[in-house]
Amino acid sequence: MKNQITPEKSVNTESNSKELILGILLTVAILDHTRLFFHYWNTNPGNLDSTTPMLFFTRFISHFFAPTVFFITGTYLFQWSQRKSSRQVFYKMLLLAFLLIVVELLINNFLWTFDFQYRTIGLFIIGALGLSIGLLAFLQFMSKKILLIFSIFVLIGHHLLDGLVPKDDSLTNILWPILHQQQYITDGERLFVINYTIIPWFAILSSGYAVGHLYKRKWLLPTGIMLTALFFILRGINFGDPQPWTPEETFVKTLLSFFSVTKYPASLNFICITLGPVFIFLHFIKDVQNRVSIFFITFGSSPLFTYLLSTLMIHFAAMAGLCFTGISISEMVTTSKSYEKGNELSNYGYPLGVVYLLWIVFVFLLYRCCKFYQSYTRRRFGKVWF
Repeated sequence: MKNQITPEKSVNTESNSKELILGILLTVAILDHTRLFFHYWNTNPGNLDSTTPMLFFTRFISHFFAPTVFFITGTYLFQWSQRKSSRQVFYKMLLLAFLLIVVELLINNFLWTFDFQYRTIGLFIIGALGLSIGLLAFLQFMSKKILLIFSIFVLIGHHLLDGLVPKDDSLTNILWPILHQQQYITDGERLFVINYTIIPWFAILSSGYAVGHLYKRKWLLPTGIMLTALFFILRGINFGDPQPWTPEETFVKTLLSFFSVTKYPASLNFICITLGPVFIFLHFIKDVQNRVSIFFITFGSSPLFTYLLSTLMIHFAAMAGLCFTGISISEMVTTSKSYEKGNELSNYGYPLGVVYLLWIVFVFLLYRCCKFYQSYTRRRFGKVWF
């Protein structure tokens, strides 16, 4: 989507800050993916009756990744569009959308399942990003002000659609889950998973696109503070999330209930508590450049490559790890049966401390791979691809 930069050189601080936060949040997402494959199988971190504060926190911090990806991608698309006509932007966006959907269906789905029969098909972050960019291709003809107003209206009001649930087999019943309703659809051995619903996630992307020309202005800090404060206000009165918080028997459990916001579909509370702190963080890291920042920028400079390689690495390691447990490695070929009670993986998993140790190993291995990938692509093509 954009020409990349060499972290070691003097670079544009705006681009650096975006790649830095993308890199940091990518490593956080990798932690959550490590938890999925190595922690006790089918554990739900959001279940207040069985979770622990550390498990809940491990899942919660991963929430910051997806909204940041969609918003920052929107700003990148705006910057890229300035050098092209609206017609060129239209066709290029459609092509990018198509490529991302293909990557989702053929590559990302396989990396999550290792199933050559593709019995599980999911609409995850890459596919939703592709569909959102495809929709933006049509709406980018609007003025930026109108597009921003439309995006804010959708972000504020989309939760009012939660009660609309089609009850027949019409085309609406097929399209509505993709637009707004998380759903798991089974058809024999086949499982269709719809997590990233388009309506809220497109609005995050389009809002980033609409404010792309304002990105250098000093709006990040006040907007971040406003969104964060808005979260506490809305959450306090239980508005803007289909899952209300409730007072629990302990303060810690009540705190977990308060921060247990809905990601699928992304609620207004979820959007405020994720993008608010991200904007504040972006404000304060504009001029940061040291060894630590360069480490994370390496991941943020090629986010798609990092994301796909990390999934492959984690899933392969989980499969290899089964060799020491007596469980057949075929159990790590994920199908709808993998989530049923009583399967061989029901008692499989490791404590959270082991998950964190494995995550550190994966991150440092990925760092070496990403450095090699970026060096090769710059040498071969003159820039880093995704």
